Amino acid sequence: MDLTSLAGQQAAIFQQDFTKEEASLSFAHTNALLAHPELHPPLMLHFWTAEQTVILGMQDLKLPQFGHALPILANDHYGVFVRNSGGLAVIADSGVLNVSLFLPNEDNLSIDMAYDMMTSLFREAFASLPIATSEIIHSYCPGKYDLSVHGRKFAGMAQRRNHAGVVVMLYCSIFGDQNARCELLRRFYRAGHASASTHFKFPIIRSETMTTLSDLLGRPLTRNEAILALLNALATNGIAADMNSMPAILRDPVYHKALAAATADLRNRNRHLS
Repeated sequence: MDLTSLAGQQAAIFQQDFTKEEASLSFAHTNALLAHPELHPPLMLHFWTAEQTVILGMQDLKLPQFGHALPILANDHYGVFVRNSGGLAVIADSGVLNVSLFLPNEDNLSIDMAYDMMTSLFREAFASLPIATSEIIHSYCPGKYDLSVHGRKFAGMAQRRNHAGVVVMLYCSIFGDQNARCELLRRFYRAGHASASTHFKFPIIRSETMTTLSDLLGRPLTRNEAILALLNALATNGIAADMNSMPAILRDPVYHKALAAATADLRNRNRHLS
């Protein structure tokens, strides 16, 4: 399934930038929107960034020496929180664009079909690149639907769903020092004695397996240019960008109540980090 199946629809677009201290709000918004489909349009695209933050997966908490691993991140001045979606640690910083695609859970939309939608969006937006989907096992947070070019990963995806909706969440390294990102998480897993784990598998990260869109394109690329390319891809497939709906929804007192509940849930999930 690709974007053409959404032709004729409108996608509500919104963009947010979070400080290190408020980075977990990104997932609070995601959780609130997924839990309350009655408050928003069924098709949405959320772009967001956060200052230097490591976003842990729940499996990272199972590191044999998790308490030894956390100071590695703090010593490099990274914020940290645990998300409630699958996978392992990823990095957010000024060179990483996060994209969440909200879809209605209808017509038997399978897990793979939802991932195909996001893949289609990126292939359309960056048509000059032969983007492949397969697990890049020596990347951080490896997964079946990693986006790569010639074996070098630049984006990874996770997915959450309920009876009413689906959200495909993607991080994309647009620019910046990808080697340094890899090295930080390599040190994190080393300090946490990941290799000693017998019940959980953690990645052996190799910097050469990861890159940025800028490097792949052979030219500088900003986050806003990447966003524009993605919006143009929507338009090419007959999907109109609705830039007006979300600001009012995000200000609605009913939504604020939903967001407060989602924020409290994330805060509870992260209580052991404080």
